Amino acid sequence: MIAWILWFFVVLHLFLLDGVLAGLSNLFPDLALAIALYCALYARPTALPGLLLCAAVSRSVLVDGGAALHLLILGIPVAVLLPMRVLFSGTSVLWPCVASGFLAFVMPRVAGLLYRVTNDGVPWPQLTGLQIFVAVCLVPAITQGLRMLPPLSLLQEDSRE
Repeated sequence: MIAWILWFFVVLHLFLLDGVLAGLSNLFPDLALAIALYCALYARPTALPGLLLCAAVSRSVLVDGGAALHLLILGIPVAVLLPMRVLFSGTSVLWPCVASGFLAFVMPRVAGLLYRVTNDGVPWPQLTGLQIFVAVCLVPAITQGLRMLPPLSLLQEDSRE
């Protein structure tokens, strides 16, 4: 229970830090990519709804759009990657890079599609090839840092390293 309370308060501060870092450079990947990668590869399946819901609520506080819209933006790509979790090794270096490239490519498109359908929120700008490459390089490292945080270290699968 304490992990959920910590995650609820830590995730908002992580998104605030993400806004500061995004203001410094437009190449820095969005933190939502790292959270989605953590959820898709390392989180316990029973913890996924709570993790995504807390991230969506925190993101909706700081970015235009409702929590349900942000839940779909985060949840649809995670739902696509989740079945592939059993095919690849948890210790592979290539798999998190490929998955983060997929997330960097798909999440802005899902946000744009939902914006066109609902006319709610602000669509993410389409990422350039350089921004996707930087996301492929940085998002797995950011995700490893997130895995060491006390709330997320308590909510990850034990069999995954």
